[in-house]
Amino acid sequence: METDRRKNVDKIIALLKEAHPDAKLALEFSNPLELLVALILAAQAPDERVNTVTASLFKKYKTPADWAAAEPETLQKELSSIPFYRNKSRSIQNACRELLEKFAGKVPGNLDDLLTLPGVGRKTANIVLGNAFGKPAIGVDRHVARVAGRLGLSNNTDPDKIEADLVPIIPPEEQVHFCHLLQYHGRRICASKTPKCPQCTISPFCAFQNKSK
Repeated sequence: METDRRKNVDKIIALLKEAHPDAKLALEFSNPLELLVALILAAQAPDERVNTVTASLFKKYKTPADWAAAEPETLQKELSSIPFYRNKSRSIQNACRELLEKFAGKVPGNLDDLLTLPGVGRKTANIVLGNAFGKPAIGVDRHVARVAGRLGLSNNTDPDKIEADLVPIIPPEEQVHFCHLLQYHGRRICASKTPKCPQCTISPFCAFQNKSK
């Protein structure tokens, strides 16, 4: 069964690369700290809004010390257009304090250390590892979870279990880009309520029962 899924994965990746040659991480960043902050802000918030807000903030706050030293009220005001900005502001400042106290002001490049930071779960940690450090990693967001499920690559709904299902069947060198491809496909074609199945290039590999005509 796993061998069949591996064969399908190679074909799925090739077709998705043709369909979405521009697939990449939507968040804009230039270093691991910026990506970490952007990901904390992006929880339940549009990536476009996060990019708009961080464009100016990344010029002002360049190090963990800058973020940690910011006046909470000032930072919250600067983040006020982001959903749950108060909690996210606290998470960013607490995470940056941890970076200063435990990691010499550097974002760690391994999963276990990243997971010790406030506001950082497996999805965020894996996206940082994959996109900021170039390491094989599967970050399971709602698009990855939905499309992987419809393709029969995972029968689970828990993100951690979906990650565990995908890691053995996605070639390490493709894991980061595979997530980008599923994210773009989920936004453009394989929507939650109204998937555009007739336009889907990977429809032959899809086990989704409620395909649109």
